[in-house]
Amino acid sequence: MQSQVQLRVLAAGAHQVVRSRASGAHYSAKELPHTVGIDCVGRDETTGKLYYAFTMQGGTFADRINVDRSNIYPLPDNVDPVSFAANLNPAMSSWMAITQRTINLPKDFTAVILGATSTSGRLAVYSAKALGAGKVIGIARNSATLAEVDGLDDYIVLRDPIAETDFTKVQDVDVILDYVYGDAAVHLLSSLSRVKQPVQYVEIGSLSQHTSEIPSRLLRSFDLTIRGAGAGSWRIPALIKELHTLVPAAASWKLTPPRSVPLKDIEQTWNDASLRANARLVYVPENIS
Repeated sequence: MQSQVQLRVLAAGAHQVVRSRASGAHYSAKELPHTVGIDCVGRDETTGKLYYAFTMQGGTFADRINVDRSNIYPLPDNVDPVSFAANLNPAMSSWMAITQRTINLPKDFTAVILGATSTSGRLAVYSAKALGAGKVIGIARNSATLAEVDGLDDYIVLRDPIAETDFTKVQDVDVILDYVYGDAAVHLLSSLSRVKQPVQYVEIGSLSQHTSEIPSRLLRSFDLTIRGAGAGSWRIPALIKELHTLVPAAASWKLTPPRSVPLKDIEQTWNDASLRANARLVYVPENIS
């Protein structure tokens, strides 16, 4: 059997890691030449089968790519290539946070997602449920948007000021997945000082773009474990292994709508922040039709 497969690229996501690598800022892409893209959805033209492909060697922003068989994952024919290409990367954040950065979560654990209305936060609801959560509580600022997040068992609206937010609903939490950080995270953790069970807090993102000091008393007042989750805290081989489970799971999820742009227009659109303001940006080769 040939070790590589040629895929006709149908869609490739312009994820933050892709942009960081393209700028030379990411540790994994410091040398030139660099071909943009780490993943895509493509079709094997010899068999007609649809695949998700992941490769840190890059180069998925192309009409066709050659990729090792070990880096492709089959998809059902009914999956929308553009939506899947947009959503799988943000879904990795919560999946890897739970599988790699938590330990011994109880059966039917309770998960709290801080920043549940973001793309990654919405997908984190699915990840938590797929990985054994019995209850998922979402936290965000926009009450109307929060109420529409699929799969939540309950939610809490962040108030302004943050200190007025009531977190009594989360006293049975086992794991917190935080995409916000800052004052919201500190107030949430401060509200858990009377919990009896261990709490695992995993910091994934910083949507607030503010940092706040975690009082030392919190580290002593209850059984709190604090970890971060990102490509530096887990290894790529672990991700490759988890994709065998994540890809088929995500294929059945309700994915967030993307924004697609023709690959031929990449030079004019790459730095246009308005294109990615409300949706994940995906580049689509002309050969998709």
